[in-house]
Amino acid sequence: MLLFLTPFLWGATFPAAKLGIESVGIFPFMAWTRLVGLLTILVAIPLIARGAMTTTSLRRATAPGLLLGALIFVAYILQTEGLARTTATNAGFITGLYVVFTPILALGLFGQPTGRAAWIAVAASVLGLALLSVPSLDELEIRRGDLLVLASAVAWAGQVVALGRFAARHPSSVLSLAQMGTAAALHLLTTAWTGLRPAAAAEAWHLLLITGVFGSGLAYTLQVIAQREVSATRAVVILAGESVAAAAFSAVWLGERLAIHQWMGAAIVLGAMVLSELGARRAAALRLEPGAAL
Repeated sequence: MLLFLTPFLWGATFPAAKLGIESVGIFPFMAWTRLVGLLTILVAIPLIARGAMTTTSLRRATAPGLLLGALIFVAYILQTEGLARTTATNAGFITGLYVVFTPILALGLFGQPTGRAAWIAVAASVLGLALLSVPSLDELEIRRGDLLVLASAVAWAGQVVALGRFAARHPSSVLSLAQMGTAAALHLLTTAWTGLRPAAAAEAWHLLLITGVFGSGLAYTLQVIAQREVSATRAVVILAGESVAAAAFSAVWLGERLAIHQWMGAAIVLGAMVLSELGARRAAALRLEPGAAL
């Protein structure tokens, strides 16, 4: 249930980030978003996880945090640079391919098998994302920026898979702090040429509240907590609901509307999320069934 909140929070950041980037700039806004996310985690730790923050736990979480934070940073940079060289249609669909890359990476890197129900859910997610991301079926064509967006999808998948390996080994608050601190530091470096533009960021405080506090600090922490018990493949199908949430928030906030085939895609993505959860619960029930061992 915690993981289901994550794509909802991320979906809200799409229209907020679109407006924030226009007023603050791409790299300054991304840096402020991650910095606000880091501050959110720092403020929350004394309230909810004071005992977990020890010198030993911080030292142990440093290396995983560096890797996870770097993957988040690389994914955002590649996605943004690719979007500048291709259409939003292509970028939306290609980014969604991280749903496919996640089980492939989990299998190739760690030998984690993926059940038939999970692969069906992955395939359904890709189909739904394709329909949801393409405003018109004749607009999809290969562009130079597509390779950058494709690389970002691999980075997003890598973050989900790596988090699946580390989440159960470290306190959630500590690991969340480590990865967000790394991402914030790296994003801060990208503003060396543009500056942070604090005046513009102050005017966009309400947008940073959404993207920083909820979309970064809270959402990524919820992801860490949830992936202590949820497999990477199961998690990524749920996280694909981010596209549906983004479409819903954009419709309400920005007045954007979906065509019939896009609504069908949204329904398929939601159906894939349900299928993934039912498949996981059914498998767990079979493993726990006393008669199955006889």
